[in-house]
Amino acid sequence: MSGPKTEIPSRVLIVRLGAIGDVVNALVVAAALKQARPAPSIGWVVHDLASPLLRGNPCVDRVHVWPRASGLGGLRALLRELRRERYELAIDLQRLAKSSLLARLSGAPRVLGFDRARCKEFSWLPTTERIPPADPHAHMVVQYMEFAAALGLGEPKPVHPLPSDEQANTRAEVLLAEMGAAPILVNLGASKPANRWPEPRFAQLARRLANELAVPVCVTGGPADRDLFASTLESLNGATGVTDLVGRTSLLELHALAARSRLFVGCDTGPMHLSAASGLTCVVLFGPADPGRTGPFGAGHRIVRVPPACAPCNLKHCNQTRHACMEDISVDLVLSEVKAALSPA
Repeated sequence: MSGPKTEIPSRVLIVRLGAIGDVVNALVVAAALKQARPAPSIGWVVHDLASPLLRGNPCVDRVHVWPRASGLGGLRALLRELRRERYELAIDLQRLAKSSLLARLSGAPRVLGFDRARCKEFSWLPTTERIPPADPHAHMVVQYMEFAAALGLGEPKPVHPLPSDEQANTRAEVLLAEMGAAPILVNLGASKPANRWPEPRFAQLARRLANELAVPVCVTGGPADRDLFASTLESLNGATGVTDLVGRTSLLELHALAARSRLFVGCDTGPMHLSAASGLTCVVLFGPADPGRTGPFGAGHRIVRVPPACAPCNLKHCNQTRHACMEDISVDLVLSEVKAALSPA
């Protein structure tokens, strides 16, 4: 085992399968590699959910989609596809057994991963090179940028390149015209149940934002959130100044809308990272996770947090008798942070 070589080969594969927020943050590695001279051709292996963030991305030349439900046949087809590309370096940014094995089986002679202390599931074993040990509590964008430094790229500014889609931009402009002004996005969902705020409070917050601030409010979320937050959406039906877009925007449409909005409000979730990368200021409700590590990257964001002694636990499901870290975040507290975020400096 050796440290990473600083030579940048002509063909590089990035393995970061998901989720949405992780893929958004990992884009800084592709952007840094594209600053090398000569710039390499970059491929990326991703699950289908986050693939729209890579197709048409200015820093990704080849997208390899690994459908989650494709089974062994899908894996074999993917490996054939990867080996045809003759990648010279595979970078495992996910540090799981499946991602590191995929990087090794891609056919690339060099496989670069995290140092052993930060790896999970023995994922250091398939690597041939590792970045030096560093702070595991640093923001994930900072940790991803360690790959750029290890490859001899210095310390470029982290950039999150995202594709621009004409249809998505057009729809965002239409929505903006219908609302009459830039909205506040209130995102309902979070893939981890422990990251979710109590459902009734979202309706209260959306109504108060629209009424007290006299600004349009867009309620957003994924398709599954229409069922998870059915009572919230029912109570907001017909609410003045509130537009229901839950499950009704693609990722690129959400990106286009975020780039034209005035604020994002929501929990620790992929759309939060997408909104931050789109240049939107975020007010984020944090419970079980460490906002210093997985919060919105960049300046000006505000974290709403009332941490109990057990936080951060990073659990998917709360194991306490009371989900205090999220339940103790009141509507008044969130509203206060929103007002502060919108106030002139």
